[in-house]
Amino acid sequence: MHIGIVGAGMATVALLDAIAAADAEPGEITVFETSAAVWRGRAYQYDQDSVRVNAPPMAMSARGGDLDHYLRWLQERPELARYLDEGLGLPVVPRAVYGQYLEHTARTAIGDLRGNGWRVSVVNSGVTGFSRDTDAALHTAADGAFRVDRAVLSVGGGQPHDDYGLAAAPGYVHEPYPLYRTMAEVAPDRHVAVIGSGLTAVDIVTGLVSTGHTGSITLMSRSGVLPAVQQRPIRYEPRYLTPEYALRRARESGGPMTLTTLIELMDKELSELGQDFGTLADEVVGNDTEPPVRRLRRQLSLVADPHQGRRLLGRAIRTVVPAVWPLLREQDKTMLRSTYFRTINCLSSPMVPHNADILLRLLDSGQVRLRPGLQKIRPHSPAGFTVTDDTEWTADVVINAVNPPAYTVPRAAEGLVRSLMAAASAERHPFGGLTTQPGTGRLLLSGRPDRTWYAQGNIASTSTFIATDPTGLAHEAARLAYALTAPR
Repeated sequence: MHIGIVGAGMATVALLDAIAAADAEPGEITVFETSAAVWRGRAYQYDQDSVRVNAPPMAMSARGGDLDHYLRWLQERPELARYLDEGLGLPVVPRAVYGQYLEHTARTAIGDLRGNGWRVSVVNSGVTGFSRDTDAALHTAADGAFRVDRAVLSVGGGQPHDDYGLAAAPGYVHEPYPLYRTMAEVAPDRHVAVIGSGLTAVDIVTGLVSTGHTGSITLMSRSGVLPAVQQRPIRYEPRYLTPEYALRRARESGGPMTLTTLIELMDKELSELGQDFGTLADEVVGNDTEPPVRRLRRQLSLVADPHQGRRLLGRAIRTVVPAVWPLLREQDKTMLRSTYFRTINCLSSPMVPHNADILLRLLDSGQVRLRPGLQKIRPHSPAGFTVTDDTEWTADVVINAVNPPAYTVPRAAEGLVRSLMAAASAERHPFGGLTTQPGTGRLLLSGRPDRTWYAQGNIASTSTFIATDPTGLAHEAARLAYALTAPR
């Protein structure tokens, strides 16, 4: 059996690790990747130390079912203790260091696979097309053809959109990563306006000040809402708020899963702990109503708070919701995508206390400003920008910090996706991405599973509208490894 994997980011690392652990007959695996950042992807390439990962070690494991896999790797490297986040009481390392972990995990998995008789190779070329006569074949940009039995789209989230048409404007930075390169082009006294106020915007702020930037920094967005602050982990294994329990409830009810049912499971879990649901409900409602700087200050003071509400909610968004997403009523999916998108995104993708503390200090000093109501950005000639929100103001440099939405097909994969549709192997889903089979990730066309292709990550229609985190990708990879290696 020959498995072709298109893309070599974090999801593929987790998939190789899962296949290496599977009890399967050895075959051949070929990984295709155009980027030089093999195994690291866009997020974990080499960069400056100020760019930290945004989660504690237990939320960063690349091994499904083993939350401590990454933590053990850190503990074997005592020199990384210098990156201790005092709020979390755990090391929160630069993203480039996490990239080293991914490289180590990939190399170890490939070594184990080869030791078990698998043939594994990495081809530094993109897959641009697919054909199927008697056999399925992947066609590369270098005019190569690779015959495969099964293939996986593991292409990541692609590049951000140029929503304000600024790509050709001098002083505009569309792709901020790697920050060490971006920051070198920004004079330290310039007024920098950042599009967005999420985690990437926080990265840009910490990156600028770490290189001695003295000019003003303005975070501008439509909402003006900042990410929540990560709380210190408290180990707890839920009884009710788990994928298994939620799926069992859905089977027993015989009907679609509802958002009300998920809320009831959260209430039941908190009751089991002797904690009130109202505290969590107030936090969710207050996400859009509480002034963001006050909320940031308050949440920093609650990093060690024992109430499990926000911790459980973040975990449920990453584990329970993806499991039941295909079973949710369409009206509930629509409501979550629209009404609650910003709240869910803020609470499920919190910033670590280390970065939150830096941001609060800069907001208090006035060097960083937060402006909601963004409407328009116009470039000047020869340089500079005018920004319109509830008034008009100017900036010298504009840096984009808005990431591509879920279900986006990366530009580099568009040719392959077109050929998949032409070969009757795939179809676009109405909400974006490709239609996939729940549980297996197989591509679907008119409800029929393709015999060759699978997808993982946010290109798959069965994924949620929130970008999948490392732990979620690792769990997905474990399920996919079973589907790929199971005999048919």
